[in-house]
Amino acid sequence: MTPKNKIPLYGFNNLTKSLSFSLYRVHYLPLNRVTEQQASSTLSNDYNNYINQTYSSEQLEVLLNKVCHAIGGNVLNVASQNYSPQGASVTLMISEEAKPESLIAHLDKSHLCIHTYPEETTQQNIAIFRADIELSTCGIISPLSVLDYVIDAFSADVVDIDYRVRGMTRDKQGKKHFSDHDIANISEYLNANTHASYQIKDSVMACHNLYHCKLSRKNIDLNHHIFSEQNLLFSTTEKKQISTKIMTELAELSAGK
Repeated sequence: MTPKNKIPLYGFNNLTKSLSFSLYRVHYLPLNRVTEQQASSTLSNDYNNYINQTYSSEQLEVLLNKVCHAIGGNVLNVASQNYSPQGASVTLMISEEAKPESLIAHLDKSHLCIHTYPEETTQQNIAIFRADIELSTCGIISPLSVLDYVIDAFSADVVDIDYRVRGMTRDKQGKKHFSDHDIANISEYLNANTHASYQIKDSVMACHNLYHCKLSRKNIDLNHHIFSEQNLLFSTTEKKQISTKIMTELAELSAGK
């Protein structure tokens, strides 16, 4: 007899499609514009509180649930954890949703997880937040459909994406297949808005079903990067200096050095 907690596999596809992101968000904290030591400390604490609240395990769980349902998945189990002083992790075990016309759900082993890595202290007024997301699916559901949604959800400045298809499956005639979909590169799955907003570079090892894509924000909007609850006014020279600093950070993150 099948144990009650065991999921039956029907029409199992032995291909595993793995999509992983590293998403970076760069903030500038104008600590040098604050004269009092206590006020400077308060600004840093405000930023840390913002990160802990915005990217708490509870908020990340909501995000991952949306990603799961966007690819046609169904949540089976959730594990989440907040860390001290900063950071959080959430893991979802997921399956393919049952089709209305099907009497048997196509349940395949898949998972979706996220880990956040906020910098605890600023470096030269720069604070970098990183989130790693991994989505592995079996069956007919594809993780590539959520690329734009994830990038937008984190307002990412730099994105590092890897996609790999592993395993093999067979058609009805018994022929082996090492991929069940056509793909030339990752960027073809990004929408027009993403292409307009980011510099994009693809790397492909199609013979090994390995695909990589690096995105870096094209333009700097200081309202997107400067973190402060006060409406601090910067001179034209200061704005240029801050923009140059942020562009340097993005270039280093994109190059990985």
